[in-house]
Amino acid sequence: MAVRIRLKRMGRAHRAHWRLCATDKRAARDGRVIEELGHYDPLKKDEDKVLIDRERVVHWLKAGAVPSKTVTELLAHLGLDAKGNEMPPRPWRRRKKRGPPPKAAERLAAEKAKAEEEAAPGPVEEAKPEPEPEAPAEETPPEEAQSAETDADAHDDEDKPSEQGATE
Repeated sequence: MAVRIRLKRMGRAHRAHWRLCATDKRAARDGRVIEELGHYDPLKKDEDKVLIDRERVVHWLKAGAVPSKTVTELLAHLGLDAKGNEMPPRPWRRRKKRGPPPKAAERLAAEKAKAEEEAAPGPVEEAKPEPEPEAPAEETPPEEAQSAETDADAHDDEDKPSEQGATE
């Protein structure tokens, strides 16, 4: 019987994890297995991604089991080659954070430039003097206000002499 060490998919949609299994080469991916050897969760941190029963994996590799390509890469991270021999562990590759797609990047750059242009003062044009708003009728400049008060007092005194005498 040809034995392969491969991954069996578990979990749910968008949150898959995998079991490392020794299985018959002819069995379905998620079908009957001979032995479960560990598991792989790609969403966990580097150290916790792959947990295996190292003795059993080495046993199956020495017995002639052939690991799948993906399992070979996972074993390399743990310090095992495809024949079950020890080797230095391969570090996990850090993925670079991707930026936006090219067209979106151009659009964002244009929006940023437009915002900076609006925020920064443009070329200085000659400032047009704004007409000063006329003061309301009640407010007058201080010099005119004093003369207007004295004129108003004089007119009030002439018009209403009886009131002035009544208040005194």
